Amino acid sequence: MTHLLQSKWAALVAGLLAYALTTALSLHPQKLLVEAATTIQAKQSVKLAVAAGPSWTFQNPELEQVMSDLSTEREALRLRASQLDELQSRLEAERQEICVVTQTVFRLRAELDSTVTRVTQEEAVNLKKLAKVYATMSPEGASRILKEMEDDQLVKILGLMKESESAPIIEALGQGAKADAKRAADLSNRLRLFLLDTAKPPKTP
Repeated sequence: MTHLLQSKWAALVAGLLAYALTTALSLHPQKLLVEAATTIQAKQSVKLAVAAGPSWTFQNPELEQVMSDLSTEREALRLRASQLDELQSRLEAERQEICVVTQTVFRLRAELDSTVTRVTQEEAVNLKKLAKVYATMSPEGASRILKEMEDDQLVKILGLMKESESAPIIEALGQGAKADAKRAADLSNRLRLFLLDTAKPPKTP
């Protein structure tokens, strides 16, 4: 075996291997250097990533600005929603107040309508004739008859008279008991409302 290694063939093979290795190193030194540098850089990146921790711990100024803007906008929306809720509550309270006022107006109008005596066109002619008849009578005689009428009918007749004609009759109606005086006062008030209502211009359609 020692003889074989010391032979020319062994020396020739060793020379060829050394030549091939030297040639390979001489022809591709840049490639080897790049591969080595890439390997070293990859190892360093892994070490840095491990040292830095998870990716979500990185600081990004642009991302932080976006998050700040979103937070500001969310706060503005929250404030706006609070203002809208307050406005809705105030409007609801005002709406209820308006409903109460409207109902009060309707009630007062109904009470006024029940108090104010109105003459329809159909009965106006007959009432005017009656008013003329009672106006020609003495206040005492007219009051004895008119006293038996309903207040609504009586106000209509008195309202169609002249003031100089109705005043003595009302005075005669108030003579006697305290209840008569009170009725005369009520008739005077209703007559006033009747005259105000008939003095209004007719409503245009």
